[in-house]
This record gives sequence, structure tokens and C-alpha cells, in this order.
Amino acid sequence: MLTLLEANCLSFFNWVMITSAKASIFIIFLLGVKFVLRHKVRVGLQYGLWSVLLVGLVLPWTPNSPASVYNYLDASRMQQMIVSILDRAIPSSAADLKSQPSALDPVTVLGRNSPKAALNPEPQRSKAENAHSGTASLFVYRLMYYLWLLGVLVLTVLTVSINKLFSKNIGQALPVDQELLAEFKKLQAELQIKKDISLFKSRHVISPSLFGLIHPRLLLPFGIEQTFSREQINHIFLHELIHFKRKDIWINCLCQVLLICHWFNPLLWYAFYRMREDQEIACDALAATRINPEQSYDYAYTLLKLAETYTTAPPIAGLASLCGSNSQIKKRLIILRNRKLIRASAKWSLLAGLLIALIALVTFSSAQTVTNPISLEKGQNVKVSPENNQAFGAAEGTADTSSGITIEDIAGPNYKGKVMLIKDPTRVKLAVTQKIGVTGEKVSELVKDRGAIAGINAGGFYDPNGKGNGAFPDGLTVKDGKLVHNSVGEEGVNIVGFDDQGKMVLGNMSVSQLEERHFRQAVSEAVTFAPNLIVEGKPVISGDGGWGIAPRTGIGQRADGTVIFVVIDGRQPAWSIGATLRDLTKVFEDYDAVNAVNLDGGSSSEMIYQGKVLNKLPNIFGERYVPTAFVVTP
Repeated sequence: MLTLLEANCLSFFNWVMITSAKASIFIIFLLGVKFVLRHKVRVGLQYGLWSVLLVGLVLPWTPNSPASVYNYLDASRMQQMIVSILDRAIPSSAADLKSQPSALDPVTVLGRNSPKAALNPEPQRSKAENAHSGTASLFVYRLMYYLWLLGVLVLTVLTVSINKLFSKNIGQALPVDQELLAEFKKLQAELQIKKDISLFKSRHVISPSLFGLIHPRLLLPFGIEQTFSREQINHIFLHELIHFKRKDIWINCLCQVLLICHWFNPLLWYAFYRMREDQEIACDALAATRINPEQSYDYAYTLLKLAETYTTAPPIAGLASLCGSNSQIKKRLIILRNRKLIRASAKWSLLAGLLIALIALVTFSSAQTVTNPISLEKGQNVKVSPENNQAFGAAEGTADTSSGITIEDIAGPNYKGKVMLIKDPTRVKLAVTQKIGVTGEKVSELVKDRGAIAGINAGGFYDPNGKGNGAFPDGLTVKDGKLVHNSVGEEGVNIVGFDDQGKMVLGNMSVSQLEERHFRQAVSEAVTFAPNLIVEGKPVISGDGGWGIAPRTGIGQRADGTVIFVVIDGRQPAWSIGATLRDLTKVFEDYDAVNAVNLDGGSSSEMIYQGKVLNKLPNIFGERYVPTAFVVTP
């Protein structure tokens, strides 16, 4: 099971992996645009374009968009594999439902004319193979997580140690002479910088460098007055103060943090190398606009002299240095010589900005799910749990009185989700993928197939081909009173469904028992999943349920017949981590359920109403392919 800390860590790791993949695609396009328009776009904008990457890397969530590239990867094997592995790695359902205890003897039968499902031994062997594959995938994913965590810890320790040692060493720095300090303060005033920036000389810097977030200091190497003229030193001051004015120290620190989190991604290392290069060029360009054209030659000569005299500054967070590699210095000299690049065409710069904005929309947004979450509004009634005084419901504003459906928000300490109440239980039916054994369907498609107006994902599925595409429902599946799929042979499994009167039935059942008891009562709709949460008004979950924290889906029924759909979001640190089985049980208790069962969760958890996804899916690819859904007919 997952503790809250483990759920948070794995959710963060999942977010890092997804964000890193998105960023890699964006970087490739960004570098392409920069290459094509390299002589047409202003150098300041060349640097500014990197800010889009930074924003994309720090956003905790991104909007769904019909323009997202992931819409076109919707049915790809890559999508199915990623989601399938993630669900195995962050458990949300039992590995073997047959082993789950049932607290209720079922009173369910099939009709006399229901066909007995033929048992296919091949899927059974494939299912066993899939169990082994799932264990291997879980091991690999967790190994990836621990390797990533180790890399983060090592880089964090190194970064902190290097910066602390550097800070300690420069603590012995000496103040510069008053004449040099006066020149520095004069230039600082001209740039309208009010922050007090200290000026020191130190034996521990190998090039002029601006250091410090809270207490910034400009550090000069010893002997710089003997090597450079007063005018050249002023050029150095100007460049470093522009770094400060542009907040480049803060940006460099943010880049270092992002590199620690994404240390495994070589594209990001290269991107930030190029970004630092553009940062220096942008500072040169701004400096060139503040000096006379006649002084540009002397500024360029200062860069050459710095490259000859000092080496590149060490990679320290919070450090901005004038020096760079020989190739960087060469590029900067070319820019300074061709002043047209400093003031390039505004229309080309605008085009570049629009292109990058479009690329960001395409690469950083998630697949379109027609998302329309319903939220609490001021003045709406709120239901309060007496146990923890936790407000978790919305009221009249989300009720569809014409259809007998009410939708409410729920929230707990670590989760947010949706509850749907269906007054007439006979309207709840089961939708099964039309391509059973080939591929599943999205919940929205299953709702549409059945001509319904709402629905949630239902039973689990097994994965004989490693695709995770929802083709094979797990256990026993009954639709319209007929057994349409059997993956367990004669073994008993926990089923949940409804009889032809709309009463919920749940409990352990085998296919032979269904056939033997068909005279007593018909099972109209049923899927296989577990565990039961509430049976005949009594909670049957002990502790937190033992399944950890994850996205959840459940179904229950009140004594008056009202059916309760519950979907809880998860794996989204900035929105909802997820819920335990005990949390899910508590929701059903607060809604007065007399019977309730856990359904398939994880990336499958989804609620649809009038063609829209109501909850926030944790999957950048949008809706997952599943074999079954409980739907609400008109």
C-alpha cells in the first residue's frame, strides 16, 4: 500500500516525467525556430523565448486543448503502455480480485436463456503472463523512481556544498578602492538600481562575477585594475549590473533547481546551456545600447581580453559571470559587430513569438477531454461531514431536476472529486466496449454508444498483450441479463451490479452459480471488482483498506434506491493526491449508502455528464480506454 508521503512522492515523480517529456518536444521545436530565424529575431527576444520553457516546467498542471499533440497520440501503444505501467506502479486496484473477501452472499441469477460463456484457455495463460509482466513493470518503475531520487539527492548535496564553500571563501573578500567604488555606484544610480550591491575583490573568483540572491555582491579577481583600463572595468560593471536588473541570478537559480529535478534529461542540460549563452548575448546587446557606437570596439575588446585572462566561471547557482567559452565569446563578438541583430525586424520577432506560443500550446497542453469541472459557488448549499466538519458538497446549482441527476463536489484532506446521484436506479445500465477482445473505448464513447447522458468507468481489465487497451474485462461481465465475458472460468469473483428492478447486488459469484440460480432473480447488469465497502448499511473496510492512496471510482445505493456514483481525482499534487478505501467508504457513509463497492481506479477514474468530463484526469493523453462503464440512460 502507499502512504501519503509515498503517494505524494510518486505523484511528483510522475509529474516530473510527464513534464520532462513535454519539455523535450518543446525544446526540439524551439531550437528549430531559433535556427531558422537566427538572423532575423532580436537577440533580446532570443533569450526571452526561453522563458516559455521555464513556465512550462514549473506549471503544476496544464489545460486541455484540441490543439494538443497528445490528441494524435491518443490510441498509440506508447500511451497505453505509459498509463498501464503507471497504474501498476501506483496501485489503485487489487492485483488479484479473486483473492478479495466478500462480505455478502449474492442473490443474483441470469435468465434461463443466458448463454454460458465459453472458456478460452489462451486468455487464461495470457493473464498469468500479464501478472508476471505487471510485477516486472512495477519493479522497473519503482527502480526508476529510486534512481531518480538518488540523482536528485546527490545533485542537491553537491549544489548546496559547492555554494556553501564558495560563500565561505568569498567571506574573506576585500573591499575595492574608493575611486573604483565611486564609479560603480555612479553607474548603479544611472541604471536606477536601488538595491545595495557590494563590490569586493577576492582570490577565489576566476572572472568578474555577480553572486547572491538576498545580498548581491560583485566580485572582482585580484589584480584586475592592473590588467584592464578604467573604461574596460566600467564595461564589466555595466554588464554585471544589467544581469542584476534583469533578475538573471534568480533565473539561474531556478534553472539549477529544474536541472536537479530533470537531471536525467540531456535535452534540458543542453537547453539551459544555450539559454545561458543567450543570456550573455542579451546582456551584451543591452550594454551596447547604453554606450556610444565608438565604444563598441572597446567593449568587444574587453570580452576578448577577459577570455584570454580568465577562465569560465564554475557552475554555481546564483552566479552570473561575464566570461564564457571561446565559442560563446565568438558568437557575442559577431553580434556586437552586426548591430542590426540587436535591433532586428519587429515583424520577424513578432512571428517568432507567435510561433513559440503556438508550439507551447501544442506541446505543453494535455489532450482534449472537453473538461468542464463543476465547482462550488457562493450561496450554494454545502453538506458537512459531522466527523471532521469537512465541507464537501455542492447543491441546487449542479442539479438537473429534469433528468433526476444531481452532481456535487466533494473534498477531503488529500483529495477532491465528484458525486453523482441518480434518483431512478432502473436508468443505470452497463455499457461494454463494442470491440471486446480487440480494444476498449473511452467512457465518453461508452456513454454515447448506449445513448446515455452520464456515466463512470466500471470494472477492471486484464492485459494479455501488454497494451493496456481495455479489450478484456476482468472476471464476469453481464449486460442486459446476458453473460458477455468470462475470464475466470469456474472460479468465484466479487461482482457488483443491478437486478431488473434496479436493486444493487454484490458479492462472490461463479459462472455456474449464476446459471444454477437463474430461476430466482435476474442479474441485469454486473461487472467484477472489489472490495465491497458497505454491505447492508455496515462498513466492511478495516483500517484504511490497505490499498494506499490513489484516484478512486465507486458505486453505491441508498435505501430509497438512489444510485451514488463517486469519482475521486489523484496523482496531481497541486490538485488532488487521491484517497484510501476508507476515504471512499466515508464518502458513501455521508451520502447514506446502504451498499457500496469500489470500482476500477487509477488512470481509469472518470465521470461523464452530457458529453463532458467532470473530473480532472491525471493522464496527459486524456481519457483512458476501458472495457465497461456504468451509464445513466435518459
